[in-house]
Amino acid sequence: MNTHTKYQARTQAGSALIVSLLILLVMTLIGVTAMSSSNLEEKMAGNSRDMMLAFQAAEAALRDGEDVVANLVTLAPFAACGGTYLYDQGCNPDVTSDATWATARDYSGTIDKVKTKPKYIIEYTGDAGGSQGLNVDNYGDSSSEIISTFRVTARGTGGTDNAVVLLQSYHGKIL
Repeated sequence: MNTHTKYQARTQAGSALIVSLLILLVMTLIGVTAMSSSNLEEKMAGNSRDMMLAFQAAEAALRDGEDVVANLVTLAPFAACGGTYLYDQGCNPDVTSDATWATARDYSGTIDKVKTKPKYIIEYTGDAGGSQGLNVDNYGDSSSEIISTFRVTARGTGGTDNAVVLLQSYHGKIL
């Protein structure tokens, strides 16, 4: 009987080692998976921050362009297609092309933590109103004056140039 007890003790000691090693292996795999997941979440948070910076930069440039439209007194600067940040009616600049943004106007202020200064372009899109009348601000007021319309397009980047946001707004002004 003593021999049988010794044999059982040796078997149990060996199996405990194997079970311990298997548990250690499973815990290691769980730890590696958690680290990979944590790294992925950190990258996603960084990309989200980068996109928000790009959005804020584009929004600031858009407001800058809207101020330029608000201060216009004549259509004379809109005489050409390209070469400046002002595009005449029918020019249709390609806002996805780097060439368009090479001549775009820089944002007048400063924005921290963005890689490239935000830019904007302004397109004269034509006239509205006149003899047809125009519903102003959806309030039922009708205007028979000619209103010049403009599209402002802004481009902003985040902490890297990989995050790019384009924003557009339309404005009308009696010149």
